[in-house]
Parts: sequence; C-alpha cells; structure tokens
Amino acid sequence: MNIDDLREKVKEKLSPKRFKHVLGVEEMCVALAKKYGEDTNKARISALLHDYMKETNIEILKNMCKDVPEIKGYETLLEILHGFAGAMVAEKEFNITDKDILNAIKYHTIGRENMSLLEKIVYIGDAIEMNRDYPHVDEIRNEVMRDLNSGIIMEVNRKTEYLKEKGGIIHIDTIKMKDSLIREKEMRK
Repeated sequence: MNIDDLREKVKEKLSPKRFKHVLGVEEMCVALAKKYGEDTNKARISALLHDYMKETNIEILKNMCKDVPEIKGYETLLEILHGFAGAMVAEKEFNITDKDILNAIKYHTIGRENMSLLEKIVYIGDAIEMNRDYPHVDEIRNEVMRDLNSGIIMEVNRKTEYLKEKGGIIHIDTIKMKDSLIREKEMRK
C-alpha cells in the first residue's frame, strides 16, 4: 500500500481532530527521522498508524489485548491499549511485517527498555508534534532537536509529574525506558 492510500484509510477511520494530530505526528516523525538517520518511510508508516485504534471502543480493545502481558494491571487504560491493538491491526489488516514499525506503534505511549531509534522517534513525535500545546512542550521540542534521548527523558519527567497530579498510573515500562535512556547517555560520556 502506498503512503497516500494509507493516509486516506487512516482519515476514514479517525475523527478530523484525531487525524489532524496524526498528520502532525507524521510531520514530526519524518523530521526526526531525517535528523537522526532513520528510514523516513518507516517513520511515516508508524506515525500514520500509531493512533489507528485510538477511537475504538475500549471493550473491543480490552478483548483484543486480553493476552498481552504488558497490559496486565492496565486493562482499563485506553491510552495504553490502543497502541497494542494498533500494532495487531497494522500486521493483520495492513500486512505490515516489519517488527520495528510494529513495535513503534505498540509502544508509542509507554515506551520500553532498549527502544530502537524508530520507536524513540514515534514515542516522542507523538508527544511533541506541533499541534500539542502543554507547559514546557517548546522546551522539550528544542531538547529533542539537540539530543533525542535527553528530550525523551524530559518528556517522561513531565508525563510522570502530570500523572502524579492527576492520580494517574505510569506504566512500569515507561520507568524502564527512562532508566535505559539514562544508561545510554552515561555510556556516551
């Protein structure tokens, strides 16, 4: 399937507001892929499909994800379920077999330890696309353009504080991702 056809399928599935976000993520991921040396086509596909299941009924998502180990304890969180379900749909309906693309879709909201470059790009691209407007997003964008891992760490710190204030739950894989990124930074010194 070519990119224009894929974009059209995504547009048909999502609300105009969600689709605008997806296009913003696509633009940001392609820019980050160019900057950091990732395949722009893989970044584009991952970005376009990252929220494909976001507006799906949560009961459907729960059923789809019932056997996914990372979901245990987080079964009520649409924010987590839609990525895992999206990766399943990408593989089954769109015949995507590239594990890097599938993992970028799957982990785009929680991250994980030892993420690939593409996974990092989609994770942070979702958080900082140009339609996003939250405290310190510009600082995070600037840091991501300076140093990808440092920018992701800034975003995780922000997300952690936000979830604490709201009484939300931070996924254990997000903490593991942050620790992994800190170790990567230390090894580069």
